[in-house]
Amino acid sequence: MNYKISIFVIFLVLAGMGIFQVQAGEEKEISGNGGKLQGTIARIRLKKQVIKTKAEGEIIHYFQESFYSEDDFSAIAENKEKFKSDQIKILKKELIGVSAENIEFNLDQAKNSVILKCDIKGAMYNTNSYSMHFLLGNWPFDLYQFKEYERKLVYEGKIAGVPTKIVFEFPYPLSHCHEHVWPKQ
Repeated sequence: MNYKISIFVIFLVLAGMGIFQVQAGEEKEISGNGGKLQGTIARIRLKKQVIKTKAEGEIIHYFQESFYSEDDFSAIAENKEKFKSDQIKILKKELIGVSAENIEFNLDQAKNSVILKCDIKGAMYNTNSYSMHFLLGNWPFDLYQFKEYERKLVYEGKIAGVPTKIVFEFPYPLSHCHEHVWPKQ
């Protein structure tokens, strides 16, 4: 009986080593021969981000600046077009129920940052009233976690472990609920 258990344990150990070798081989392949971009971008880590919106009529102007380490920023710069394409796809996917137009993508080498700008259409639900669900729907909090100022709401905290500052700015003194903003009466 002990002999059979020993053989079974040896088999499990060898199988485990085989699986490990396959995984390690796949990782080498991703970061080598032509797959360098995918492996590099997969390892890039966001250090912090700033998101700002400014409501103006039917449009919400969106600005996002994402900061990276010097090494990660160098990898982004080397693969700018692929990274740009990926970031625009992610932005469009994360915006809920609105459209993004006039998208701009820029690199700021002095700050090791990537800047995404666009105009959001579809968030205005009444004259001077906006649903911020297009962003808030992706986050584990609502407008009550923002610090309220006369014409803006500001959040400072972490999103998915990344230090984040969010500023929603409006052209009037505001009132709000969980996800909606309107002029103060």
